This record gives sequence, C-alpha cells and structure tokens, in this order.
Amino acid sequence: MLSDIAELFGDNAIAPPADRRLARRLVDQWARAARGHFPSWEAMQGADLGADWDWTFVVDLENSVGFPYFIFIGDRLARLSDVYLSGEGDWTLTVLDKATADIEAAVAGRAPHFREDALVLCDGRQILFRSVTAPLAENGADISHVIGAANGRLAPESSPRLRLVEEANF
Repeated sequence: MLSDIAELFGDNAIAPPADRRLARRLVDQWARAARGHFPSWEAMQGADLGADWDWTFVVDLENSVGFPYFIFIGDRLARLSDVYLSGEGDWTLTVLDKATADIEAAVAGRAPHFREDALVLCDGRQILFRSVTAPLAENGADISHVIGAANGRLAPESSPRLRLVEEANF
C-alpha cells in the first residue's frame, strides 16, 4: 500500500497547484470536441490536454461489469489506485474509486458531473479533491464511454503551536 502521498507526488500536493483547474480544462476540451453531440473517445484523443492527460481516465461502459473497465488511465492518476482512504466503513476505497464514483451521474445527467470533496487518507491526512466525469459516444448519441479527470492537494495541517495560541485566545 502506498500510504504516503507526499512521497509519490511531492511534499505539498497530489497535483501541482497549477493543475487545480483540471476539471474545467477537461470540460472545455470536451465541449470543443462535442459540436452539438457527445464527443467520441477518438475525438477526445485529439484534444490538447498536455500534462492533464496524466490525471485523466476513460472507462468503456459496455465492458464495465461491477467495476470500471479502464481503456485509458493517466500515469499520475494510476498511482492513486494504491492510496487508501479511511472511514465510510470501507477501508478498501481508494482515491481512484472516488474519481470514478460519479460515472453513473454523468451518464444519467447526459452532461459533465463535477465533484469537490475532502477525503481522509488512512493516515488521517486530508486531501482536498476535485473530479469531473463526462459522457462520450462513439456514434455521437448513445453514451458508450466516460472520460474523467481527478486531482487534489493535501489540506494544510495546522501546527500544534498554532492550535495552542488559538486555544489561549479563547
């Protein structure tokens, strides 16, 4: 288990601060590719996402039975498949599970679905998490795939000294 996010992605973030608008950039490219219908996976492959591809995934819905069937997953996002969350009664949930949890919402809504959340890692640290999922259709009409992206950053920890000063002021 990779329980130390900082070791994977640097001391202060899962994704660099410049990537905090990842969801918006993906949806902008999705809308450009759509042109009045759902874009296909092929059309999205031509999108200029640059380094954002590292935080992106695509799921084939037809082959997804019980869990997402990934046909693409970015390198940096793939590393999160080993980062476990605590709480919610299920210690097997990962950050990647949270990123794919909204696939059905994007399909049902027939539109991009955004999520902002604070997730708790197994070691107690929090991640301020953002994700988006958006429907894709190989024929432009019938949703066959979902593209998504997720990233976040470690929540700032308050120092013990700061807590003592705050408590003394009450």
